[in-house]
Amino acid sequence: MTVIVTKPPSSIVKCKSVHLQYLCARARDDERVQYAALSGHEFYDPERAWYEFVGLMQQGPHFTALDAENMPAAAGGYHMVFPGVWQSWMVGTQEGWDNHWRSITKGCRWLAESLFDGGARRLQTSALASRVDAIRWYVKSLKMEPCGVWKGFGIHGEAVAMFERLHPGGA
Repeated sequence: MTVIVTKPPSSIVKCKSVHLQYLCARARDDERVQYAALSGHEFYDPERAWYEFVGLMQQGPHFTALDAENMPAAAGGYHMVFPGVWQSWMVGTQEGWDNHWRSITKGCRWLAESLFDGGARRLQTSALASRVDAIRWYVKSLKMEPCGVWKGFGIHGEAVAMFERLHPGGA
């Protein structure tokens, strides 16, 4: 049975630049490594990451998951890469993921359903193939399907696993 998420949990709010600045300064180690590998930069720079995430935030729907003290736990969204095709982005703290992964998941599922309701036909994401926990989350919690591995894609030759979720109605 598919559960349609019609409204986000109360801990999900509109992402703001200040949220991204906070999160980029405190990003998980594996997300820092992935950011550098997939952005083409030799290393992770929180200011550059913040600037680039703000740019992505301005290109499509986005959210911030707040922790119990109303501080950002994670933020993410999608940007359109082709009409009807959306690529995800996300940044979060280790503490945010450890303690608030359920609300982050609910926010992601709500956003995905919103995009499908708005006419999206394909949602996609990517992860370094070494990020086993992230990959498990994409498949199990976000209902994404593996759709290939791009060997040698990262800046240092890292393999990148690709995932997709197609509109349930076959749009």
